[in-house]
Amino acid sequence: MKRSLGETAHFPLDIAGKLQAVLGHDTFLLTAAGDTILVDLPRWRLGLTTLRRSGGRAQREKALQRVHRALELADLTVHFRLRKRDVARLGAGARPGLLSRALGLRPLEIRPIEVLAVITAWWR
Repeated sequence: MKRSLGETAHFPLDIAGKLQAVLGHDTFLLTAAGDTILVDLPRWRLGLTTLRRSGGRAQREKALQRVHRALELADLTVHFRLRKRDVARLGAGARPGLLSRALGLRPLEIRPIEVLAVITAWWR
């Protein structure tokens, strides 16, 4: 198969499995099925702490870009969930918006409506 200049090869993966991980004092579940990886975060601070540990804004964006590119090559998408709501996505199909850019989290797609739904449910 001939590819045009600038076209990236894709190596689609089909994955399946469950993994329980521990970060600090928090345990979270990663579930993979087909082209989707679900990361169920027990607390929003776990995600923020992990991002902060990845360095400054420029380092964080570079790290996210590398992971994003690898996921795109494999046609995989990671969905980050909080209280069973998809609050962010990375990889194939993720579309970062203004909020992602403003927070220095490109190419992570942050889903503001879902984030607000989690926050309002927490206040109830």
